[in-house]
Parts: sequence; C-alpha cells; structure tokens
Amino acid sequence: MVEPVPKAKPLLAGVTVMLVLAIFILDLFSQAGITIPLLYTIPLLFALLIPDRRFFLSVAAAAAILTPLGFYFSPPGGVAWMGIINRTMALLALGITAGFYWRLKSLQALLPFCSGCQKVRDDRGYWKQLELYLEEHSGTQFSRGLCPTCVSKETTVLSA
Repeated sequence: MVEPVPKAKPLLAGVTVMLVLAIFILDLFSQAGITIPLLYTIPLLFALLIPDRRFFLSVAAAAAILTPLGFYFSPPGGVAWMGIINRTMALLALGITAGFYWRLKSLQALLPFCSGCQKVRDDRGYWKQLELYLEEHSGTQFSRGLCPTCVSKETTVLSA
C-alpha cells in the first residue's frame, strides 16, 4: 500500500513571503523609532505551519536581516535611541521564537518505529521507509550493500 504524501503548502509559503516583503516596505516608509519590525513575528508564526524546517529558518534569517536594514533606510526623523531599542526588542522576539521552534524540533527527536515492517511514523502520522524519512529530514543519501558478516552468511547459503 502506498502511503499518502503530505501536500506542500505553496499558498501559505507565498503569503508568508509576501507578508515579510510588505512589513519591510512598511518599515521603509516609517520613521526608525516605530516598532514595525516586531510584525515579522507574524510571518514567522505562519512559517511554523510549513513542514520544511529550512523555510522557517529562511524566514527567520530574512526578518533578522531586514530589521536593521529597515532602520538604516528609514526616512529621517524620529528618536534614534528609541529605534535602536525597538529593533533590538524585535530581534529578541524573533530570536526567542526561532529558539522555541528549534527546541521543539529537537524534542521531537523520538522517532516512532514499527518493529514489524521497519517503517517510521513522521510528525503528520504517515508511515514511511526509514531511508525515505531520513532522506527528507536530513538530506542523507543511501546506498545499499552488505557488511562482512552478511556477505559470509550469503556465501555460506549459496555454497550449501
């Protein structure tokens, strides 16, 4: 039986990217002291709904880079120290959110494994071959072969 594959969420990913861009554009037209970058936590929370870990990390990195860029390119005016403190708080909020996500993912390190068919259950409840699961989650590629013990067993069985 073929296991269903979880569908990608391209619409959600697109909305998340568009939100990041909209927040950056809003930040560019606002004075540096306004706490616009704190809004980056919203697309970051949307990115939690997408199973690909790299997407979340990319959104977090983009928000962390765009926060100081928005300060630098903001129109003149406003209170500089207030802008620095607000952006520091925004970066702290982004960092804490990313830290919780990273901790949550590492807490999910317990891998449900079927002792009968050797399949692994992913976080969406689908059962997959161990090799496929590891390939999807870590990028590990597999090749098959026989260890020396199994080679000698095969040779013994074939010669008998």
